[in-house]
Amino acid sequence: MIEVFSEAWMHEYARLWNAEQAMVRELTRQRFNAVVGYGFPDVETPWSMLVVVRGVAEQAGRYDGRELDWDLRAVPADWNRWLGEGFNLSSLLLAVGNNRLQIRKGDHKRILRKPPLVGALLRAFALMTEVRM
Repeated sequence: MIEVFSEAWMHEYARLWNAEQAMVRELTRQRFNAVVGYGFPDVETPWSMLVVVRGVAEQAGRYDGRELDWDLRAVPADWNRWLGEGFNLSSLLLAVGNNRLQIRKGDHKRILRKPPLVGALLRAFALMTEVRM
């Protein structure tokens, strides 16, 4: 099994992201741009990143120090559990509310006010469970 958030894992995630045409179309329509960092709470910087430009994942891999729009952190056991069980809105909200999924940067409340973005966000998390190598 490949390491979560490794270079290869992130490249496969970006490939799956871009193949998810309905999600990409909606994110493009919403003019969604973001540099998203993923990682662990005990590390100073994110482990990896995904650069999304107008809905399309244009770059993925190790975090390179650039300014983030989103910084998502959780302990490895939680990431692994979520990747095995999957994500839904209730589990995400509960994880954020219990600080198990730390949003160190990013305005998740803005997304929650836009139903099309909520659907795209849920699909983006669900795609993580599909990464296989």
